[in-house]
Amino acid sequence: MVNEIIDNIFLVNAPAGSGKTTWIKQEVQEYLKKYLDNNILCITFTNRAALELGQGIDSNRVYFGTIHNFINHLISSFFSHELTIDFFLEVYKMQIEEQIENRNKKDSWEKRNERYREKFGTLNLETIRANIKSISYNEMEFSSFYRGELGHDDLLNFARLLADKFPIIKKKIVDKYQLIFIDEYQDTSADILHLFYSSVVGSKCKLYLLGDRMQQIYKNYKGDFEIEFKRLNRCISLNKNYRTTPKIVSILNNIYNDRDFIQLPNENNSDNLMDFQPKVFIVDDVGALVDSIKQKHTDSLILYLLNRERFDSIGIRHLYDAYSAMEKYGFARKYSSVDILIKEDLRDKDMLLYFLLLVDQIIKDCIQGLYGKVIKTLRNKSKYFNLNKCLIKQHSDKMRIMDLLKNIIDAYNDSSVDIDVFLSICRKQDFIRDEFYLALIEDPDYELVKSVKIREVNLLSSYLNNPKVSTQHGVKGESHDTVIFVVENSKGSLSVNMSKFFDVWSHIDINLNTFEAFYYSYKMLIQAVENLIGMKCADLKADTYSRFSREINNKLDIFTIDNESNSYYVHLLKDKIDKYNSKKNVTNLKACLKENYIYSVLCAYRLFYVGCSRARKNLAIIISREDVKCFESNLCNKLKSCGFEVYQ
Repeated sequence: MVNEIIDNIFLVNAPAGSGKTTWIKQEVQEYLKKYLDNNILCITFTNRAALELGQGIDSNRVYFGTIHNFINHLISSFFSHELTIDFFLEVYKMQIEEQIENRNKKDSWEKRNERYREKFGTLNLETIRANIKSISYNEMEFSSFYRGELGHDDLLNFARLLADKFPIIKKKIVDKYQLIFIDEYQDTSADILHLFYSSVVGSKCKLYLLGDRMQQIYKNYKGDFEIEFKRLNRCISLNKNYRTTPKIVSILNNIYNDRDFIQLPNENNSDNLMDFQPKVFIVDDVGALVDSIKQKHTDSLILYLLNRERFDSIGIRHLYDAYSAMEKYGFARKYSSVDILIKEDLRDKDMLLYFLLLVDQIIKDCIQGLYGKVIKTLRNKSKYFNLNKCLIKQHSDKMRIMDLLKNIIDAYNDSSVDIDVFLSICRKQDFIRDEFYLALIEDPDYELVKSVKIREVNLLSSYLNNPKVSTQHGVKGESHDTVIFVVENSKGSLSVNMSKFFDVWSHIDINLNTFEAFYYSYKMLIQAVENLIGMKCADLKADTYSRFSREINNKLDIFTIDNESNSYYVHLLKDKIDKYNSKKNVTNLKACLKENYIYSVLCAYRLFYVGCSRARKNLAIIISREDVKCFESNLCNKLKSCGFEVYQ
């Protein structure tokens, strides 16, 4: 029965500021004391979150890690088994055959096929099977099926399928762990949710899924765990907000618009802590207002949606663009340009950036008179620096090094000097090793980076030491006293239609549960049509449409009848479906079946909430008048009803 509650699997609602990390740590520590022989599994979404959870907990009975690391750890012992390899080829047979035949006429696939034939003489399923000795996780976006390598998503999908086929894997989980926490469940794929659900149900193990669906900002979950969600134990709810003042808590509740998820402010927080009331500015010149507010509130976090605007505001737009253009940090690579530029734990993955930030720190230490620290750094980083210049046998050697560094500092502080010239100066001064310099010069990936002014490295360093500009994704889980939230639209891989969200929100009371339910029903319609026609709706052509138009129209009619009184349907889809019904052709049909049109609005709703929830005391939102001019008056009324002061 759907309504039957599963006692040992808990769905814990943990909205922004609810102290989720603290709660998990307390539960872990108490459990370790109470059950001396039991083990605990804590799965998080990022390595950073795993480190934060594990801080202060020193026990070999607790595993802290990301979902990908744990799943790889769980099933890697099965990777070399013949049955696993055979199953891998069975699961991905269609994808492999599609690549072998290059049905999509992709140049990259053809080149890959040619290289494989050159190496092994032929390319077919039998050859691929003979050459795969073990399955592996390649820690990348895409799988390499020819080599038996699983990418991020396929690792999770294959793990679930493998565990279903070989239940000993599920038994392995519950035999090893008696208490399991999955943090940020809303960003966890349904494959993993199903894997743990089917492993734990009916066992003595307890499983806690913690998170907040309003903060689902990654498209990993696709709505295929909804039935199971309804069966989970909801007796635990973290409904107190320890982060923000009561005024902002009230605004967040109004945006969330759900009686079941009302947060209560912490009694230690007071509106008296605020420097100003939460406010929204609707203006013609966003940049000018941001600059004005920053001057008054110098410690503010400037929150953008897009990384380009974020880095532009820091003053490192050219550095960001140059790294974004590098192939090794492109789409589907292990690390992105953003990862390399801002993540401290990845700093050493790029030798040029690591070196430049190292020089920046050396210069800062030198200016502060920390000469001992400077010498130590030069000696410890002999991969980059010329050790002959770092030897100190007498006082004159120390002065020589300081004179050398003065020349380096002068070049570094020259705003006209680009990275290429700076590297040349470092070499002429015999400051860096020739081998290191030549490696940089000969790497074609660095051509654009070397043309960037060295000044931008200094600005990046200042930002990293005191990050006051970010994106909603970048600050997920963080908070700041004062947040200046710049609202904008986004196209591309992350499509976010803030304008349409504001339009719909200003006319109806949006609620996450009802909005998600409509979105998932719309997704089911699109999937049903794609299953019928055997292709993506975006690829639909007139001839295929004419063959299936009757069945497609029937599915569309059923969806319309089911949703004709639904507010989301009325405001988001009705005009498109009406246009199709008045003139039925493939162009108008495809306009009705664009998943991202609905998702971009849902995503905007979530990101608006996430952005607002980052503020501890002061919140200012800036909206371009151009984006909302058609419904500005209605939007102002909506914002005021939520608790904002509005300035136009």
